[in-house]
Amino acid sequence: MHVSPHAHILLVSLLVASVPLTDAHAIPPTLVNKLVATDGAAGDQMGNAVALSNLAGITAAEPDIAVVGIRYDDSPQGDRGSANVYRKNAQGQWIFEAKLVASDGVTGDFFGYAVAIYADTIVVGAPFDDITLVDQGSAYIFKRNTNGTWTQITKLVATDAAATDSFGASVAITNTALGSSSFGDLVLVGTPLNDVGSLQDQGTVYVFKRSTTGTWAGEGQLAVTGTDAGALENFGWSVSAYGDRALIGAPFDTIAGAQYRGSAYMWRRSTAGVWTQETKLVANDGVAADYFGYAVSLFSNQCIVGAPVDDIGSVVDRGSAYVFQLSGTSTWTQEAKLVASDGAATDNFGTFVAIQGDIAICGAPNDDGTVDGSSTSFVDVGSAYFFTQTGTATWTQQARIAGTDGQIGRVFGNAVAVFGTTALIGANGEDIGSPIRENQGSASVYKLLPPDCNNNSVPDDEDIASGIAPDCNGNGRPDSCDLADGAADSDNDGKLDSCEMAYGDFDLNGVISGMDLSVILSAWGATNPPAGDLDRDGTVGGTDLTILLGRWGPVP
Repeated sequence: MHVSPHAHILLVSLLVASVPLTDAHAIPPTLVNKLVATDGAAGDQMGNAVALSNLAGITAAEPDIAVVGIRYDDSPQGDRGSANVYRKNAQGQWIFEAKLVASDGVTGDFFGYAVAIYADTIVVGAPFDDITLVDQGSAYIFKRNTNGTWTQITKLVATDAAATDSFGASVAITNTALGSSSFGDLVLVGTPLNDVGSLQDQGTVYVFKRSTTGTWAGEGQLAVTGTDAGALENFGWSVSAYGDRALIGAPFDTIAGAQYRGSAYMWRRSTAGVWTQETKLVANDGVAADYFGYAVSLFSNQCIVGAPVDDIGSVVDRGSAYVFQLSGTSTWTQEAKLVASDGAATDNFGTFVAIQGDIAICGAPNDDGTVDGSSTSFVDVGSAYFFTQTGTATWTQQARIAGTDGQIGRVFGNAVAVFGTTALIGANGEDIGSPIRENQGSASVYKLLPPDCNNNSVPDDEDIASGIAPDCNGNGRPDSCDLADGAADSDNDGKLDSCEMAYGDFDLNGVISGMDLSVILSAWGATNPPAGDLDRDGTVGGTDLTILLGRWGPVP
């Protein structure tokens, strides 16, 4: 059986394996926001693809920007497609920021089929875009300016395109110089139905590099070569990138006669921009029709690969996901096989996967089960499973996440992303509203673990409540974490400038004295002054003077 991305596929099969089973975390994942398009309509399937990032490009921080694909959005034309961008505000809520559409989009492009984000740069795939050839495909890059406006920067296409290539069926973005700059400068675009020579649908991945001036140009094309190359492999069905590495799935790869056993390829980029295949990953217990490589995710020295049609024992198509660890400079070793503790036939666990640090998320969109707060089971309601790593190779299931809206065919978990301790989970089959808009779709933001920004194994709120870690500005994070993230401390006393000034020490000398009094007097009567408004009523007046005099002397 050859499966094409031209069909809307939820592979009906999946789940099980050899990791410790449900060891529920003390604090279960918390639903932060459910994202629904205000202009959504029936059949949009919002949430078919999701991605998370941090605008500053800090992978160790929590995410504050998200993008959600809506590939069948009809505005203003049928199935033209779109993607919604959401921004986390100061209160921790996710607010709609922009709707992205292709400047030249038309009916049937499926813009939003795949999405990826790094800091202030988003790439969106439109694999059925007819440019000069039917379903040739394209991908678009958008960039955010400081006022929150997203602008289309360029449109990426294959220079050697052919009809039905589906360029843009998968996309990934990363930064080749992690830690030295915050912008995404490398994009990979999967083209799984590209014919290579006489090999039909072997598949390729196109690489694009951004210069320091912001110009994007093609850097090359990745493809399987030699005796390992074969027809119908669909190399590029899934892609992920981190720094100078790329992980590419080929779920229909036939290995040693085992049809559609599947594989994933790790590639490495040199500083000169030359790509070399580093290794080929396969499941150590893989068999025919596992579809290993259907989903991939790479972060630092670990990666995870989904095998959503893996039969576990006698349970058909229960599904699984495999974690691999890098040792040395180029050796990748299978570390664990993840399965759902309550997995059943045709759950399709591993259809979508995400990994970052010690956290992994695996989607099981065809899971039949209950949702939060309900004892009723729904067919294909879908779920996502949350795992954490302890030690060097032990992965433990912490929770099954299933949302709150029980519906047949909701397929929650059909797309997943993780960043920091936050997960974004799509449910593109969800019916929305009253009257019902079938398959409008949604995406849900979950907090997986309580924040622990200083990594002392104590939740931030407990640190603050106990007095171990001050939180002078009341933002729910220890001041030490704010300082580590770049908050101003011009006098290097370990205290936030903003808090010292709010206390009345405007000159930051550690003492409230005559200089601070002169600031109050010079700003007397001013509205919304930069300093002096100690009672925060918008003006400087007698109450502010009284507060200042009451704090006279050394700052505590």
